Amino acid sequence: MLSRVGLNTFRVARRNAAQNARFLTTKNSIVDHTNGKVIKLSDPNHPELGDYPIITPVLAQSKDPYAKYDDQQNRRNNNDPLHHDEDMLDMWSPDYYQFVSDKTALKQNGIFFGLFFGFGAVLYYFQLNPEKPAMPRSFPYGGLAKELGSGSAEDDEFYRVKPDLTAETELGFLTASEQIAENRKVYEKANAEFLSS
Repeated sequence: MLSRVGLNTFRVARRNAAQNARFLTTKNSIVDHTNGKVIKLSDPNHPELGDYPIITPVLAQSKDPYAKYDDQQNRRNNNDPLHHDEDMLDMWSPDYYQFVSDKTALKQNGIFFGLFFGFGAVLYYFQLNPEKPAMPRSFPYGGLAKELGSGSAEDDEFYRVKPDLTAETELGFLTASEQIAENRKVYEKANAEFLSS
């Protein structure tokens, strides 16, 4: 048994539901509650866009750079509608890389390294590298091993500095000239005090 208050409450709720039915959101439209207008959704999956037109996304980097634009740097014209993700499509967005298959990548890398090592092989085979502008430096007397502190013939290998043994056997060593001997005597006389101490 329903009370009179319960029955009236049920009738009022039913009447309010019928009046408010026009403000309910459907799948393809929403209602602007400020003015009561029904807005047909352009994309039901994104109701936050409302009736904003759907624009196909185009990367600004893929637009023709030689075409004439109102904003040449950003490749945009005035009053062009913007995509809702325009910040990911403009010139300042991260670069878009067009990925290739593994087969294509291996082929392109093979061509690059083949040309690189082929160029090196041609240089090596035809000896196209330039000669040194000077002879390599060599030190006499077995690479100055004794002068650098070698105590025995076994240690000479560790102490010698770039010897040219073939030149030593073919040409021998230059003898000390008389001028060098005279200069030495003059030096010893001038610095006798220093040398004796």
